[in-house]
Amino acid sequence: MGDKEIRILSARDIRGFSLVELMVVIAIVSLLTSVAVPLFLGQREKSRVRATESSARSAVADLQASLDAYMSGDPIVITSNPWGGQECYETANASTTGNTCLALLNQTPSVYKYSSYPGGMTDVLSIFAAGHNWSGNTSAYNGLPLFVTASPTDGQVLLSPAGSKSIYILAYASNSTAPVFSQLVTSR
Repeated sequence: MGDKEIRILSARDIRGFSLVELMVVIAIVSLLTSVAVPLFLGQREKSRVRATESSARSAVADLQASLDAYMSGDPIVITSNPWGGQECYETANASTTGNTCLALLNQTPSVYKYSSYPGGMTDVLSIFAAGHNWSGNTSAYNGLPLFVTASPTDGQVLLSPAGSKSIYILAYASNSTAPVFSQLVTSR
């Protein structure tokens, strides 16, 4: 290389990039962003839907146990705080039937009672929802309590009585009119 060629390269290095080169880089970055952002947002939405559906599916066994306890007049034990504390609910007539928290589970009963079958389904649903909400189960969409007994919003699971022996569990994603998960839980 000669002196003249070295001076030309040095002048170009000082001058920087041309406007066309910068515009090409900006166009490429914009194109990549326009493709990547919707894909990323779509994955976030899918993960929220999966989280809501998974929470509803995993609650079915707990709901079945609560429903069976209700039908037989047994106490219902729920989580009462995020640290794993428990609270035992018994029927209003537990002392008459002998199905008390103390007798069956060696636990002190809650001051609140639930109505015995067939009139206590809404009490049982409220107790179930409270237990899951106290344990920190929240909506993946908005941080509200995950389980509700009326008027669900995005990412919530509705617990609804279906007669005196069954409960519908309906999980809603971003559209609270079409559930992503629906199951009827019936006492055994």
